[in-house]
Amino acid sequence: MLTLCIFEIMKIKLLLIIGVLFTSLTSLAQEKSEILSKSDDGTYSFEKVYEVAGKSKSEIFESIKLWVISNIKSQSNSNFFDEENKDLISTTPKFTVPENSTVEFKLNIDVKEGKYRLRASSFILSYFGLSDLPLGNYGDYKPTKKMRMNIIEGFDASFVKLLASIENSTADKQSDW
Repeated sequence: MLTLCIFEIMKIKLLLIIGVLFTSLTSLAQEKSEILSKSDDGTYSFEKVYEVAGKSKSEIFESIKLWVISNIKSQSNSNFFDEENKDLISTTPKFTVPENSTVEFKLNIDVKEGKYRLRASSFILSYFGLSDLPLGNYGDYKPTKKMRMNIIEGFDASFVKLLASIENSTADKQSDW
């Protein structure tokens, strides 16, 4: 009888430990961006190639250039267009995200015949009252798990809209971003 009781207690403890571990692992997974890749140092990046059938390099370049001019409003006027070769566009978008924060990042678009590659890097979080911090690598500042999740989820939602809007601009669709 005593052995059965100890066995039941051990079984309950084991189930509790498994539950705590599962909850912890689930919480950690939710802090990660669903779109961006996270490097070993905790910073994020993004890269994707988009196929645009039936469009020339020049047509793709002009579509994305018009999109950048219409949609990226920055005080630093950091838009660059390689007009000579029509193969590179570089800009620095900035999103407002939850927790009174903004995220600014470098966006490079390489253009070729029938396709373009979009690369995003150098994601910088500006949090009210703090200096700029790399998104995902907060140094000595330790935002709560909930704050980190809110920031990442808010960024992901805005970034998905940006990607769809750029893709629509090259496919002659109306942009809703």
